[in-house]
Amino acid sequence: MLRLNYISKRDVKNIFGELQKRVEIDPQLIDYLKEFEDDVKKVVEEKFEIVVFGSTPALFKTQKVDFYLPTLYIVNMLYNTKKIVAVPAVTVDEGAVSFLKNGADVMIPGIKKVLKSFSKNAIVAVLEPSEKYFIVIGYALVDSTQIAPGVKGKAVKNVSHLDDDVWRTSIQVAKALSS
Repeated sequence: MLRLNYISKRDVKNIFGELQKRVEIDPQLIDYLKEFEDDVKKVVEEKFEIVVFGSTPALFKTQKVDFYLPTLYIVNMLYNTKKIVAVPAVTVDEGAVSFLKNGADVMIPGIKKVLKSFSKNAIVAVLEPSEKYFIVIGYALVDSTQIAPGVKGKAVKNVSHLDDDVWRTSIQVAKALSS
């Protein structure tokens, strides 16, 4: 059962302040969210919370991450409707996809392409091989300059992926609010 609670103008202002400090977030994402700053709600679940702007589940936090990340829902929506890449992104090879959808972190050898460079701790989205949609949102464990052939190790911490609880709740919220 979803419970949506409106959040105060001060909390909304704090969220925008936090987003504006994240240099890797495309300003177009923030501008899009500002269109709905008078209609901001929050869904709080046991392990995560999602902030909803209008009818768009846009940001989330988990117990393990103390800052807001854009949801896969909004990064995919902006990418597929407005061609906006909201945060730095990498494309992975086919072999990585099933592991990522099961929550694995993104390994350097699985990355085929860096679409926009980033620094360690930046929010990063992960595109599947055909670059039609994002399958993971997380944060960088290394600078993108360290991603190179022959380099081993983890590149991106997987915070949310397709079909996880954050994704499913985002879809549920979007359907409930757009009907």
